[in-house]
Amino acid sequence: MHRRTLLLQSALGLGGLTIGGLSAAQTFPSKPITLVLPFSAGGISDVMARALGQHMAHQLGKPVIVDNKPGAGGQIAASAVLQQVADGHTVYVAGTAMFAINQTLFRKFAYDPVKDFEPVTSLVTSPLVLVVAADSPVRTLNELMALSRSSKQGLTFASQGLGSIGHLLGELFRSKTGGSMSHVAYKGSVPALQDVISNRVDFMFDPTSSTEALIRGKKLRALAIASTRRSPQLPDVPTLAELGVSGVDAGVWFGAAVRSGTPAPVVQALNRALVAALQDPGIQKRFESQGMQACPQAPEQFRQFIHSEIARWTPLIQSSGAGVD
Repeated sequence: MHRRTLLLQSALGLGGLTIGGLSAAQTFPSKPITLVLPFSAGGISDVMARALGQHMAHQLGKPVIVDNKPGAGGQIAASAVLQQVADGHTVYVAGTAMFAINQTLFRKFAYDPVKDFEPVTSLVTSPLVLVVAADSPVRTLNELMALSRSSKQGLTFASQGLGSIGHLLGELFRSKTGGSMSHVAYKGSVPALQDVISNRVDFMFDPTSSTEALIRGKKLRALAIASTRRSPQLPDVPTLAELGVSGVDAGVWFGAAVRSGTPAPVVQALNRALVAALQDPGIQKRFESQGMQACPQAPEQFRQFIHSEIARWTPLIQSSGAGVD
């Protein structure tokens, strides 16, 4: 009798949780949704979030607000999300660094992207492209690799910052090709690209979203795409693998997550809204014109992707010695 009572109590408890989750989904959203970004207003991630937010608002019948909270490698924005109730009305929209790199790069980091957040979906990706100045004497990848091996002083490569995806991919490229290359860190893509264009730095890995216009405007020359397939924006540029350098592929990607403990039906509701937005032909066309490709996923797929990205970049960060206080 005692065992049956315990089983009944357990069943009722589970039923209550399920009913509670369903109830949350049925009333969601009950107020405006806020997309919190660790990036400044006006950038490509901000443009992306506002486009998705407009579509979501139409679907869900509630306003969607974009709240920009840049700084501290995503910690300020993440903290703002984690201080809110886990009801799905506050969404963390962040990138590769915030989900997969910074918790290893920063010597002290305020959140765990795996334990503190529940994945909703990946959003967009922008593959990295290896670029040199348009008037650089280097015209092919083979010439770049040959020069890195023959030059007494070696080559220099720029990045968006210490421990950035461009830095890590440059280190991976150096390890795969065996050339002599020195890293030069900048504060963002813009100053780094300026020095590549002026030949102060030899080359750089940067997203197609920020380089495509410069390539078409004859300011930069693209040597290779760091992706498993060619970029729709730069279809004539071969991949590194096509040119004989395998295993050097990465893109800047963005995803959405909510605070851990958010009811699963609410996560699914957000996933449906975001996936519908990402599948909208008008939004896809707009993103593609800006060098981004929509990449919607189920929550579990995005979870596995985050784990794979952490496993991929952590050893490289540690071996590079990069660290931020």
